[in-house]
Amino acid sequence: MNGLSDRATNHIRKVLIVATLGFFFSSVAATFTFAQEASDPWAGDAFALPKKEQTPVYRKQNPATVFSIRNNLAYDATGTMNLSVEFALGTHASIGAAIGLKTWDRFFFWDSFSYLDNPENNTKWRHLSIVPEFRYYLSETSRGHYFGADLLYIHYNIGALRLPWGLYPTLADQRVQGDLFGGGLFYGYAFPLGNLWRIETQLGVSGGWYSDIAYECATCGLEIGPRSGWTLLPNLGVNIVYTFTKKVKE
Repeated sequence: MNGLSDRATNHIRKVLIVATLGFFFSSVAATFTFAQEASDPWAGDAFALPKKEQTPVYRKQNPATVFSIRNNLAYDATGTMNLSVEFALGTHASIGAAIGLKTWDRFFFWDSFSYLDNPENNTKWRHLSIVPEFRYYLSETSRGHYFGADLLYIHYNIGALRLPWGLYPTLADQRVQGDLFGGGLFYGYAFPLGNLWRIETQLGVSGGWYSDIAYECATCGLEIGPRSGWTLLPNLGVNIVYTFTKKVKE
């Protein structure tokens, strides 16, 4: 019995040793296969680790998605509220539109109160302007030199207005009310003030056909009659611009 017990014990020990070695080598093989499949993108996904999606880094501005709003400081100097927008069509071209509105008689709305102290001051200058435009930038949208063309519509009510250098002398003694349709060409340069702000200087000339009715004085008087003809207008801009941009992958 003792001999049988020893042989049985030896067999049990051999089985345990073989089982332990088999489990060990199987574990090593499984671990190696697991690591190889996890690092191989073409391996089966039975043991594949879930891959972490990369988050794109957005750092570079895309000039093709620029949207800008601007105010013309030179137009402000005439007492006219104004605002324009610009949409980029690509890396060089853009379209936009500007609107100007002046509903008070004189340069600024507070000047109208001076009429109470000086009734002789009967200056009138009210108008609405709508100006669609196209721009082409030599470098990229919103930067550097650009050339442009625009269309022009103005509805005006002007009288007793004395402009510098004797421009439009009829307006000094008459009141005219009507409309002007035209267009023009201009050149400008955009100075970046960072990623979002810029300053633009712009100079050009517009021409158009006007049709209005003239009156004897600025605020009242008999109707003189209809007028029409061609005229030229300056295009002067000192614009402060804010730009909305979309980022693209670096």
